[in-house]
Amino acid sequence: MKPVKKAVNPAGISEKVIRLLEIYTLIAQNKFPSLALLMERFHVSKRTIFRYLELINIIDPIEYEKEKDGYKFTAGDRIKKPALNNEELQAILAAGESVSHLGSVFKEDFLKIVMRTFALRDIQNDKHPIVVKAPDAVFSIKIESILKILLACIQEKRAVEIIYNARHSKELTKRIIDPYVVVLYEGIWILVGYCHLRKTIRSFALDRIMEIKERNLYFNAQPDFDLKAYLSTPWGIVDGKEARIKVRFKKEISDYILRKDKWHSSEKRTVLPNGDVELSFTVAGVDEIKRWIYSWLPHAEVINPRWFRKQIKKELSASISSHS
Repeated sequence: MKPVKKAVNPAGISEKVIRLLEIYTLIAQNKFPSLALLMERFHVSKRTIFRYLELINIIDPIEYEKEKDGYKFTAGDRIKKPALNNEELQAILAAGESVSHLGSVFKEDFLKIVMRTFALRDIQNDKHPIVVKAPDAVFSIKIESILKILLACIQEKRAVEIIYNARHSKELTKRIIDPYVVVLYEGIWILVGYCHLRKTIRSFALDRIMEIKERNLYFNAQPDFDLKAYLSTPWGIVDGKEARIKVRFKKEISDYILRKDKWHSSEKRTVLPNGDVELSFTVAGVDEIKRWIYSWLPHAEVINPRWFRKQIKKELSASISSHS
């Protein structure tokens, strides 16, 4: 029989030092290790454990906590948390502002992580120098449940089965979806994935998912799928028929229009001699860009395509009639 080789400790560190470090870490993590636990863990006598504890007590005073039946540091938490300088603190506060729009669950988890990681007493105050103005995410117990399932299945590359209530057709359909990513767009959670019913990549608003089930169907993403390209094609990410839209903005608001280099990745712009600005976009569906155009009324005019111009005219006429 070959002799069993003894495990070699890293860098020649003795067994005693390793045990001392492990015990120190357990106490520092507020695990309140008991004599019985340490004896069983290291297969040593009570006397040996007492010697280890005496050595740790010389470094950092410890005491026995009767209620926990274990040991703790007399001075409290010994895990040193990194302190933040002013710039780093502002970055944390800005991130917290952004996360707060995702919903209370995400905000609470973010705060727990930050408080556990850094030496901060409290970052929940109303005097943040940075405020992120963004739509709050549509959130509910149902959406939280759907998100948990989707995030798990995305990570494990497993399909989901959903009952979906389409917004335009109002039709309920059962679909198998390979979930790729969840996107938060204008406060709405949207699933992007491969739809086995339509045999293509589609987007699904989480608040219109009536039912969802995990499936043990594993998938690989479509090899030609480019998320960045997919998100840049439509105005937002809601599916629809592709259209080339041209909009003219009056010179009175040209400074607002020109303050951004681009409003969309497909944008082409022309500044006219009279000061008006024309922007052209390629969008997938007009519902989202229509809302954006309406936000600039009465200083915006749809030039092309003609069918879209007529649609805008019809809707505005109906609105005028309602307000008469």
